[in-house]
Amino acid sequence: MQHTPARLQVMGDELEHTVRELVDRLRRVGAEPTDLEAKAAAGGLPKTVGETLSAFANGSGGTILLGLSEKDGFTPAPGFSPTAIRDALSGLCHNDMEPPIRADVEIVPFEGAHVVYLEVPALDPLRRPSHVKRKGAYDGSFIRAGDGDRRLTAYEANQFLSNRAQPRDDAEAVAEASLDDLDSTKVADLLRRLRQSPNRAFRGVEDTLALIRAGACTQTPDGVVRPTLAGLLCLGAYPQQFLPQIFVSFVALPGLSLGDSMDDGTRFLDNVTCDGTIPEMLDGVLAAARRNMRTAAVIRQSGREDRFDYPIDVIRELVVNAMLHRDYSAGSRGTQVQVELYPDRLVVKSPGGLYGSVVPSQLGVEEVSSTRNAVLARLLADLPHTDGMPVSENRGSGLPFVMNRLRQAGMSPPSFDVAPGHVHVTVPQHALLDPPTVEWIGSLPVSGLTNEQHIALALMRSTGSVSNEMLRAWGVDSHAATAALRGLVDLNLATKLGGRRYATYELADLDEDTDALFADVWSPAPPLPLRQARGDSSLEAVVQAIQAGKITVKSISEGLGLSFATATRRINTLLDSGRIGQTGLPHSRSRTFFVREGH
Repeated sequence: MQHTPARLQVMGDELEHTVRELVDRLRRVGAEPTDLEAKAAAGGLPKTVGETLSAFANGSGGTILLGLSEKDGFTPAPGFSPTAIRDALSGLCHNDMEPPIRADVEIVPFEGAHVVYLEVPALDPLRRPSHVKRKGAYDGSFIRAGDGDRRLTAYEANQFLSNRAQPRDDAEAVAEASLDDLDSTKVADLLRRLRQSPNRAFRGVEDTLALIRAGACTQTPDGVVRPTLAGLLCLGAYPQQFLPQIFVSFVALPGLSLGDSMDDGTRFLDNVTCDGTIPEMLDGVLAAARRNMRTAAVIRQSGREDRFDYPIDVIRELVVNAMLHRDYSAGSRGTQVQVELYPDRLVVKSPGGLYGSVVPSQLGVEEVSSTRNAVLARLLADLPHTDGMPVSENRGSGLPFVMNRLRQAGMSPPSFDVAPGHVHVTVPQHALLDPPTVEWIGSLPVSGLTNEQHIALALMRSTGSVSNEMLRAWGVDSHAATAALRGLVDLNLATKLGGRRYATYELADLDEDTDALFADVWSPAPPLPLRQARGDSSLEAVVQAIQAGKITVKSISEGLGLSFATATRRINTLLDSGRIGQTGLPHSRSRTFFVREGH
């Protein structure tokens, strides 16, 4: 594609603007952030640039700026030769990296001198690890760690390389196990389900052959039929006899960090080893979670409903997902799935990185099915849990379900820490419908409220007012939001302020007993002038959208039904006020937003 001189000038101006913003960021922080590397390169191309190229390509990408002196406050480096450095960097990208880095290296004017600019794209997961060719995949592969580059461990490099084919670790025979180590009742339940399915492969065949076809057993080269790893984890009498470290650990912690202790030295409020088959491990985790979470009840049309700090079905889905998609290779069989319950968050840790072409930005957003353990996935889809439903559907719908369920519960979405050797999912306890709020709603002189009305009441309780737009931020359909708010007015629980277009709703005066009961945790905000209420409501909707997981301009505009320009204008107002912060550059496509602490 050829560009006109005018277009080239625009592109050049944009690059100059981008470089100025990057350097302003470096000077403001005083150090290099994770996604940015600056070097003087006055004496030639630094030997470590190849490591940085590898690290950025193996992660989420990043930017390299050459020609800046860090010791002089990121000012142009004396003696820097931009043309020579550009050519050397281009040669490194195209000739010395495997696979080659396909990106343009630019010379950009800056403060009376020049710098060399390169934006390194993230490499397709199926082509990783990016590495310095002469060092090979094991010695020449790196990942970003803080403001530096760390060489991948052999295990992490293997994780990337295993992505290029379908792993078979779950289909391996467990050498010491025999068919007698399978639970006969579990085997009979599975075979009954398989033979009732439309699949003819399991009809009219004897049990051992059916188990082999299902992947629960395999015939070894010496002719002996043994359970597979997947078969033991689904049907075993006690899988940990042969796989002692494949279990789920659950800990409830008193502090905000692992290792914090109470005054008496207590480091764990609860510490449980959940073993057995996958369904039994899952039951153990859910029992421990129920035991250690706060609970409150609301009265629904269907009766009493208990609400915990975290929805039980969210915990279930995250734990199943971890056990299904974890790495079962020999290098990780000494590492268990871990569930950590802190006062402010729930964390589920799983060994092994993402498998296949999945990238972190897709998690929970798209229904992506990329299964590392295909045999285990098939067995879990046919294995009934205590409720009669399959343990896992294996349709890529697990994390989208988690996102949707958390929105329904008025909770913030999870965050994902993804590395070559692990996936950690963190669910913050920032919840509109936390137990104290649920108790407060339960104290109101009504019953049978909808989920949408629960969220609306919680927003009024926490922010002073709510609008249709603010409810949309939490995934409530516009028509459902309108119906919920009108219903609260009809029930004398809310008062409408403003006109049809800019209506906001505040809690109505409640009876004295209810007010007194919750005076220590809530007091209604004073009424605002209409103009101020309109502005606050529209900005608060953006804040709520960010807290509900819509953290880009596009997702905020789509979630709130705003034009891109309107969403940008409101975001900029919140940025200027310090209410929210941003990651990335102001004009970057990867820029995201977060609500600042104390706001």
